[in-house]
Order: sequence, then C-alpha cells, then structure tokens
Amino acid sequence: MIEIRTFEGSAEELVSFTNRMWRRSYEGKMLCPQWSEKLFQRELFSPDAADRPYLVAAYDGAKLVGSHPARPIRIQLHGREMAATWGSFLTVDPDYRGQRIAQRMQEEFVRRHRERQAAVDFGYLYLRSVRSMGPKFWLKQENLAIVKKTGMWLRALDHGAVARFELNRFETWGTRFLSLFQPRPKPPRSRHGVRPYEPTDLPQCLQLVHEAGSKADLAYLWNSETFPNQLDHPGLSSTVVGEEGGQLVGMVNYTLLPVLGRTLLTTGLIDLAAFAPGCSRRLRRRLLQAALHRMILDGAQAAAMLRDGQVGWADMFRAGFFPMVPEYYYCGTRMQEDIALDGIRRMQVLWR
Repeated sequence: MIEIRTFEGSAEELVSFTNRMWRRSYEGKMLCPQWSEKLFQRELFSPDAADRPYLVAAYDGAKLVGSHPARPIRIQLHGREMAATWGSFLTVDPDYRGQRIAQRMQEEFVRRHRERQAAVDFGYLYLRSVRSMGPKFWLKQENLAIVKKTGMWLRALDHGAVARFELNRFETWGTRFLSLFQPRPKPPRSRHGVRPYEPTDLPQCLQLVHEAGSKADLAYLWNSETFPNQLDHPGLSSTVVGEEGGQLVGMVNYTLLPVLGRTLLTTGLIDLAAFAPGCSRRLRRRLLQAALHRMILDGAQAAAMLRDGQVGWADMFRAGFFPMVPEYYYCGTRMQEDIALDGIRRMQVLWR
C-alpha cells in the first residue's frame, strides 16, 4: 500500500532518487537537469525547515517511490510580502505510475501549504518536448495559473562539449559553426573594481538585490541568513562584485548545474544580477565577462540565464549570449483565493 508522508531520508538519497528516475524517463529524449547533493542540501534541507513541512514523499513500505519537495521562501508579489514555496522536482518511479501517486502527493502538498498559510507554490513547466510529463500533470491542476511564458539566454563556453551534448542535430552543427568565430570568454582586460565576493559584502549585495526586486512585480526575498549560501557556496555558487568610487555597485551570482543531453554538460546558471542606478555600462560588461571566465575555472562548459530583464539585451549580446525561444511556463499554484498571479511582467526569481 502506498503511503504519503514526510520524506525521511537525506539529501543524498533524495537527489539520487530524483536523478535516477529522471534519467529513466528522459535520457536521450529531452534535456533535463541532474541535481547535485549540494544544491538539494542548501535549498531543500535548510535549518529553518528542520521539520520538513514541504518535503512530501510516497513510500511503498520502506521503499521511496515518489517525491514532491519544495523550498519555503518569502516573496513580494505586487507589493505584498507573503510566505510561498518554489520547486520543480516532482518525481514518481516509472514502475509505480498510473496509481495516482503524483495527485495524492499534490493533495498533501496543498494541505500543508494551507495549514501553514503559504500563499503559492512556484515552478516551471518545460514545453519544448512532447516527452515532458510536467505539462500533462500540472495543467490539469486546480488553481494553477500560468504566470509567464519565458526562455533562456545561452552562451557556449566550450563549444565542442556543447555540440556533443545537444540532442538536436541542427543545434549541434550550429554550435560547431559558432565556434569558428566566437572565442571562449577571457578575463576582462581591466579588472579594476572587479573582484570575487567577500563576506563583508553581504549588506551591500542584499541592498542591491532588494532594490532591483522592489521594481519587479514578483521577487523572491532574501535575508542575512538565506543569502550568504546563495552568494558563496564552494563547489556550487559563486559571485563577482564591482566597485566604483569606493562603493559596491554591481554583482553577478551563478550556480553550477549539470544538465543531461547526449552527454552531461556543466552549466553556469546566472541566478542574480543586480546593479545600482549609477553603475556604468563598462563595469556591468566587465562583471559579466569576469563571471563567465570564473565559470570556466569552476568547470562550466556553458552559461545560461533566464530572460527576465536583470541584464539588458545589449550587454548580453556583447557577452556572447543568444536568446532561446520561450520554452517554459513559469507557473504558480494558488493556495489562497485572494492571490492574484496576473499582470506579472517583471520577475526576480530563480530557475529551479
């Protein structure tokens, strides 16, 4: 008998289960992330959620057969601050599909949100492949709203690795052709004012991100407890900052994420980029260039970023990024009736 209850294992067990099931479902058919233990430990097993309220799982006896985890966060939505969650990790063992396990986990998931007065759960649906099971399940759910259709900026750092990774032959040849005239990123000629993040930069980085988020219709909120691990987590996330006139006026933060195609590709995913109003264009471009070069030193073979307006088109093109066609729905499941998810144009969110 299948029982829906709180996940009982470790981050290592959950990431192993998720990656194995996603490989069985998608390998060679469509692109999919291969999450790391460090990322799950940071984002799903945080000390402030020790009772694991949003780690819903399905068990057949002692065997894990499904998982539905999410990260609790604070958000600002149309000027209102509220509790919410995010996560696109819903997984069911293929041997157990057809037993309403995903639906039963979702019902428990919703119950826990309402019990704790969490307003909404956010996540992404991948639209590019008919193999993707997410849209088939989520678009039938009550109270699900499509917030926005969005896409990614992509930049090859190792063109040969990206060409071997691509599932689409046209994109494979396109990457090989691109390598003829697009070199790998080099460090900025002048590193004046550009350096790695240091712990003493935390207040200024928080201020930059909060100021940028205040202009968005939807923003994830950070504080002095949650932000340090996002800015600097060895082997997972790094940040470069920029100074002008003795003031910290810009930052670019990224997380390493392996993605499975024909091969496994390590991607540097730019999570946050924030600049003070007086930050010069020259410094913004140097920060992007420095972040790309540091990604290479960290082992990244490609760079990606949500097309969410954090960085202007001219700066992204100059750094070698190309916009991909919109291939995701960013969605929200409303847990409270008075939550309005329409009219969201500008977002400051993460791709998870």
